[in-house]
Amino acid sequence: MMSRKFGTAADNIIDAKLVDANGQIQDRESMGEDLFWSIRGGGGTSFGLIISWKVKLLDIPEKVTVFNVPRTLDQNATQLVYKWQHIANKVDDNLLLRIFLRNSEFPFGDGERAIYSSFTTMFVGGVDALLHEMQDSFPELGLVKDDCIEMSWIESILFFAGFPRGTSLDVLLNWNTTTNQRGYFKGKSDYVQQPISKWS
Repeated sequence: MMSRKFGTAADNIIDAKLVDANGQIQDRESMGEDLFWSIRGGGGTSFGLIISWKVKLLDIPEKVTVFNVPRTLDQNATQLVYKWQHIANKVDDNLLLRIFLRNSEFPFGDGERAIYSSFTTMFVGGVDALLHEMQDSFPELGLVKDDCIEMSWIESILFFAGFPRGTSLDVLLNWNTTTNQRGYFKGKSDYVQQPISKWS
């Protein structure tokens, strides 16, 4: 969830050891930058057996702020999604502002199905700085302090995995199908070359 600020894990690999087709152990220097780039995900095939990675560790802040704000069509979801696609890549690098489009009765619970957008976010920093950023870049969402939760980064892992607030971090050490019965999720992501119109 911090990929917007820090990149992906592959972006933070600084060395690797690879056994090539000739049985030789190569590191970043001996394999060269092209192969090193490829083994980090730039190629579509196997170039050898990777036996170790050296990854740059990052200083993680004491707290992050998360929120998950649903909006129905009656709550201007169409206009919010339209605005989101124009600002999501321009907001502060500390802010990952994602959107999920759903057709479900959750989170409204009245038995009626609704199409809604769910704005799910992590901000690297405190709630006050997040509210200031959102007021500047996306006031239409109407984010308020009560929508936001400050927590440690590791607690945010549980939040985004769907665990209830207050769940012990021990669940991460004992991960199995019994503890992870939140159902399955299948998603599809894509890059849009042109903004989607409000009327598509």
